[in-house]
Amino acid sequence: MKPIRFLSLLMLLLCTINTRGQDDFNPASPAEPGPPGESVPMLSLVADPAAGGTVSGAGWYEAGTSVTVRAYNKADFSFSHWTNRAGETVSTESQFRYTMPGNDETLTAHFDFNPGNPAEPSEISMSIYYRLTVMAEEGGTASGGGKYLPGSRVYVSASVNTGFTFDGWYNAAGEKLASTMGYYHTTTDAEETLTARFTFDPSSPSEPVTPVFVPKHTVQATATEGGTVNVGTTTLAEGKTITLTATPNTGYVFDGWYVGDELYTAERSFTYTMGQADILFEARFTFDPSSPAEPSMPTTHKYAFFLPNVIGKPGQTVQFPVYLTSLDDLGDMSFQLTFSDILQPDLGSMAMSEKAQGYQVAYEALNDTVYAFTLSGGTVADGNTLICMLNVLIPADAQTGMGYPVKINQVAVTETSGKVVTASTRNGRISVYKLGDTNGDDEVNVTDVMNLVYHVLEKKTEVFIEEVSDINGDSDFNVTDVMGIVEIIKNQ
Repeated sequence: MKPIRFLSLLMLLLCTINTRGQDDFNPASPAEPGPPGESVPMLSLVADPAAGGTVSGAGWYEAGTSVTVRAYNKADFSFSHWTNRAGETVSTESQFRYTMPGNDETLTAHFDFNPGNPAEPSEISMSIYYRLTVMAEEGGTASGGGKYLPGSRVYVSASVNTGFTFDGWYNAAGEKLASTMGYYHTTTDAEETLTARFTFDPSSPSEPVTPVFVPKHTVQATATEGGTVNVGTTTLAEGKTITLTATPNTGYVFDGWYVGDELYTAERSFTYTMGQADILFEARFTFDPSSPAEPSMPTTHKYAFFLPNVIGKPGQTVQFPVYLTSLDDLGDMSFQLTFSDILQPDLGSMAMSEKAQGYQVAYEALNDTVYAFTLSGGTVADGNTLICMLNVLIPADAQTGMGYPVKINQVAVTETSGKVVTASTRNGRISVYKLGDTNGDDEVNVTDVMNLVYHVLEKKTEVFIEEVSDINGDSDFNVTDVMGIVEIIKNQ
């Protein structure tokens, strides 16, 4: 009798909708659904060692889904077997069908080093690059920063503005390393910062005792998933120059430097002369494996940061999390988050999870949309972990029926050995829908009422967005919510 009662009630409620609302009803094909509101288990795939091969098939899958996972060995390696997080062997075939459990799982493809030449080494050495940051204080500019192998001889240079003299190059501890404007610096196995210092010293007594003001503007560089850039945010005087360099990760190619949606240059490294306004450059990369045998999607690395798809409605504050999946314990970490100019985070509300305690958190707004986070002094255990949570306010006038992207890049993590390495990333978004838009077509009409009734009756619905369907906010879906949608339609 329950279906009959609900259907009878539906007919009664629909009769309360005014005639104008009925005349306007002309439902089209529902729009593509937004991201699901419920949690879906994630399958992570890892190659061990990373140089031994590649893997494919990672993603989010419903429990019980049969997923095809594949492992491709590289030259001088052979595939051995698959293991789960518990270390149990689940298959000895490089390609097999895996049934997704009801929780997150990580499968590791093991490869054996098997060189064709017996004289080759029994282990593969990994090249670790460390960032050398080159900065200049008031009075000049500096260049030469980037990522380098330990022991590299890097030429750094400084130029002096009129009315200044060069003092020298200093490290982060304040120690003077060189007195010449150009010198070769030998890199170490750690991140380093070199600063060029200058002193105001006009050559003529008639010159002013303070520098002549020259307008300054901001140059900012960001990167999409698949690479890094050597400059974050720098302030330069008009007419001064800076060199920007983009470095693609393995398996990616550089597309170009963009300002907005316009291609600025296709060169990975170029010198920019500061104009009369702030400027934002974005380095874009595309996944393009060099070997046709590699999978059609990026391989899952040993460490991966990923952002979810969060759903909200205008005027609501939603919680936006940052997740990490890792096979090892990690220490310090840093990353950048890019939000839209419509949805901005409350940085003061940032809360660390119970599994990521002991960190000192520092953050900086690089501009109106990009924020840099540094987490130091704590540890996080291996596994799939919620790192932190941010509150994001959706303005009451935010456009609905669309998703606002949230990007994560410029990631660095510190292993227990002290080495700083990068991690793969997956971007997320915040999707905004009207209250009562149960099917996500950006309209609140009779179709949404029927959609909710079917859900209450436990009938199959093609799309059902829970976050905007609980009209009275009691965490339940019932006749009160149906009546609430009817009221919304009447008041439109």
